[in-house]
Amino acid sequence: MVGSLRAEPARVVSDLRRLADWKQLFDGRVDAIHLTAFAGPKECTELVKFIATHPRTVGYDNARGILRLGNSFSDVRKSTSGNIAGAYASVDIVEEALGVSKVISQLLGVITASWPYGLETYSYRGVVLHRAIARRIIGAHAEPHDDNISKEVCEDAVALTVKCQLGVNLYLEMPEMGGELEGWHRQLNAEEYDRLRNPEPDLAYGVRRDAIGNPDWEIRPVLGDVIIFKNTELHAIRQGEGSRTTWGFFLGYRGDEKPLLVWS
Repeated sequence: MVGSLRAEPARVVSDLRRLADWKQLFDGRVDAIHLTAFAGPKECTELVKFIATHPRTVGYDNARGILRLGNSFSDVRKSTSGNIAGAYASVDIVEEALGVSKVISQLLGVITASWPYGLETYSYRGVVLHRAIARRIIGAHAEPHDDNISKEVCEDAVALTVKCQLGVNLYLEMPEMGGELEGWHRQLNAEEYDRLRNPEPDLAYGVRRDAIGNPDWEIRPVLGDVIIFKNTELHAIRQGEGSRTTWGFFLGYRGDEKPLLVWS
């Protein structure tokens, strides 16, 4: 990974109760919503064990050192030759996790209660997508990249209604050093992204750091924290020494008077 100068600490909202808290993020007045100590050590340990030992936990083909449990819509679209329904025939991993820890339902409940119109699961061509994915990064990092459903699935009418895509991560395990989340206030269209794409096959999901400059903000979560930020902007994870495990999903903002979309 190419080194970078340290960014400014993220500007954050430390509470999530009402529309006004969300609007600070959507309007760019803050970089993230940061809920500290949302989960306790025992809950985190139970979920890490669940993820690490689950038979469906697998590695990414194009991102060395990163494991996942659960379906990623982006990966499913790229790997199933259009058989979306078949890929989602398995049980949504969030259903199993609810039997391990109530913190997952509590997180969904806080989001639903704080947004006046609640949540709606994203349905793609009649297939209801899954609502969460766990990722475990072991001694690795994530290159600068974006997540933008309206750009990736521009033929889908629902995806095109998403004005801003958010990433929600509950941090279950953090390395002793490193593992910071970095963000750039920069969005790339498809042509720009391809032009700046990393040429290394294992890193080709991201763009080159030397092409985008230093990050605008960074935040280092600790065990049990929740961080919500704009995925449509470039973001990355710094190299860590040890394991970094998150439980996460996406939210799609479509306007103040519509439910937030949820998917993974």
